[in-house]
Amino acid sequence: MDKKTINEIPALLRERVDLKALTAMVFANSIEGLKNGKIKDVSIDPNTEILFFTHFGVVSGSLYNPPDDEFDPVYSLHEVILKARDSLLSSYIEDGVKRMVNDKSFVLLKDVTIKPYANNDNSYKLAYFVLYSDAILGLSFGNQPKDQHVNVAE
Repeated sequence: MDKKTINEIPALLRERVDLKALTAMVFANSIEGLKNGKIKDVSIDPNTEILFFTHFGVVSGSLYNPPDDEFDPVYSLHEVILKARDSLLSSYIEDGVKRMVNDKSFVLLKDVTIKPYANNDNSYKLAYFVLYSDAILGLSFGNQPKDQHVNVAE
């Protein structure tokens, strides 16, 4: 995976931190670390998922970290789209734009299930999902059975 240099990222994006997105990523990475046995003498069920409670439903899945040593076409497309966005944003900055609106960060997820509150039985399964931080109301973790409502850690 190509790492962006600091000069390629527009200042409007580089000079901010989205606390909600940062918290979600740290939370998800901590759960993944527990599942993978990276913390000595602490374990968790390998089927444990991160659960994002949003305005529209429960989103579950794993944090998406693309592999460094192999080509991933889905992530490559994501990078191309972000580079186009950054290029356009840079041109806006050159034209005098000093502030963005709707500038929330996002969390990249893989193996995602979305269960809408309106109809829990009508879930969506996606290989890849960009969840914007302004949609996140809360976080939890647990095992979400495929045929029942959400069971969170007790």
